Amino acid sequence: MKNMRQFIWTICCVWLLSACTQQEIIDTGISSPYHNCSIMEYLRSDDYNWELTVQMIEHAGLTDLFEGEVDSLPEITFWGITSYSIQRFIFDSQENEDPTSVYMKVTDIPREVCREFLLKHVSKGKILKADIAYRNKEYEINAPEQDGGTWITCLAGNRFIAYLEGSDYAGVPDAGEVNLRCWSPTWGKIPMASPDIQPLNGVVHALNYSYRLGHI
Repeated sequence: MKNMRQFIWTICCVWLLSACTQQEIIDTGISSPYHNCSIMEYLRSDDYNWELTVQMIEHAGLTDLFEGEVDSLPEITFWGITSYSIQRFIFDSQENEDPTSVYMKVTDIPREVCREFLLKHVSKGKILKADIAYRNKEYEINAPEQDGGTWITCLAGNRFIAYLEGSDYAGVPDAGEVNLRCWSPTWGKIPMASPDIQPLNGVVHALNYSYRLGHI
């Protein structure tokens, strides 16, 4: 049974990774990035991408934060963990030798662990793609000389760098789509999907389905 579960998960991962392109797009159901509701209501409206995310928020006791009901944080930026990342974390836990950290569902995960995961992915205020600086193309993003990009601090205290990077079009450098990318000093590349999803109390930058929970 364990081998069969691992085989199924491996097949799913291969399919997801093979589908990844430069800037993945998570289908939000409509073309407009604007949503006349709170971040929590937006997440609840899309079970396909966010069902387990909603469960984790509710289990962690952070619903008011995502509803915009915390006075000190009326607007937030959510570096959005999709259900796929949470499901992978649950599957991975089942391969652990420690039976105290094996989870079958979101509510099996300790509340404080869920809370820490979520706060690692929330920044104060509304940070749009347009607010992010370009990378200095003379250096790699992790080079000590890199002076481009924008450092992001999350509510859990972790920091990473977000940056814009142009793509080539018809052989012309930087004439194509401008992509939002992120880099963690600890974990490396943070795979992005759809930026600038804008409910009323902030913005959601959806992470790629291949993102591993906590690697930010």
